[in-house]
Amino acid sequence: MTASSSQAAPSARRRVLLSRDTLVGLLVVLLAMAVCAGLGRWQYGRFEDRRDQARIVEANYDAEPVALDQVLDDPAAGLGPADDWTPVQLRGQYCTDRACELYVRNRTQGSQVGFWQLVPFEADDGTVLLVVRGWVTAHDQDSAPADPPSVPEGQRTITVRLRPAEPPLERRGNPRGQVHSVAPEQIAPVLPLEQFGDLDADLVTGAYGSLVSEDPPADKPTALEPPDTSLGPHLSYAFQWWIFALFFPAALVYRTHRLIQEESDDDDTPSRAAREPRARRRSRDEEEEDALLEHPQH
Repeated sequence: MTASSSQAAPSARRRVLLSRDTLVGLLVVLLAMAVCAGLGRWQYGRFEDRRDQARIVEANYDAEPVALDQVLDDPAAGLGPADDWTPVQLRGQYCTDRACELYVRNRTQGSQVGFWQLVPFEADDGTVLLVVRGWVTAHDQDSAPADPPSVPEGQRTITVRLRPAEPPLERRGNPRGQVHSVAPEQIAPVLPLEQFGDLDADLVTGAYGSLVSEDPPADKPTALEPPDTSLGPHLSYAFQWWIFALFFPAALVYRTHRLIQEESDDDDTPSRAAREPRARRRSRDEEEEDALLEHPQH
């Protein structure tokens, strides 16, 4: 490269790097990278949540049942995240009053929508726990459970897995005996208080039980499906977003490099023309001599 071209290249580089298009492109790249990085972190956070939930299920789901007070020392206490799905065993009896038999709406099992059968269970120590006995299909035309099994009478031992209480939902004119969520504090007013004594003090409000077994056994609805412990595609989605974030600066660098090359070539064009020697002007004698050679006279 000659001295003139070596001086032109830095000038072209400065013009391209400090141009308005390059600065705007840099801002767009930084914004796109921030968005992609944020979406990647969001997907990675979802992956971590699924992983933590799967670990809790794997640790608790098939564990040996314990007494309820080993998990909840106070009926009003909330269920800790690490205690989700913990099996507990209680001795007592279901409330068999018709008003105690509730059905939780819009619960899916496979591809079908139906109900959960929800019944209070009073333990021998007076503690009352809402228990989901299983899933019941719905009538094809009526929004009502189809042929649910009767709630068993008498003393029995049950094993349930504890689940955190669901948030209350606004009442929207539910049919009698139906609720939208397993929210003990919202459900308590519809239960027959005379069946339980001091229900406000003894009702477990931070959790409910998902039935595992009853002894002696009785007819019960379809058992609920086990929880999904798959981690999903969130980790791969996170890496995809981070790879997208790297694409934008690479594209900007490539584009800027091409523009600098084009600018440098444009700067070098006049210098190359100046370096080419001019053709010498032919004299009149030389032109006449060439004419005689092309057209000899005979």
